Amino acid sequence: MKELTFDVPGISCQHCINAITKETQAVGVTDVQVDLTSKKVFITFDPTKVSEEAIKEAIVEEAGYEIAGRYEGRVTASPTEGKRSLNMA
Repeated sequence: MKELTFDVPGISCQHCINAITKETQAVGVTDVQVDLTSKKVFITFDPTKVSEEAIKEAIVEEAGYEIAGRYEGRVTASPTEGKRSLNMA
């Protein structure tokens, strides 16, 4: 099994999660987890059954989301990623 992490900045709601999950599973991904806070998609797949290109196409072409980054393995967010704050000094 192989694990990849994709940065998908357009993720914003449950519909996004459902669309990405549906389309990646349709091409043969065994496990997909979408994190709204970090805007990352964690994929586990068997490279003998599905190609990375097919997974990318499922996210970009079928689900309609842009991939802004790709990492080997499961990459978690930094503690400040996805957080916004306003400093009123």
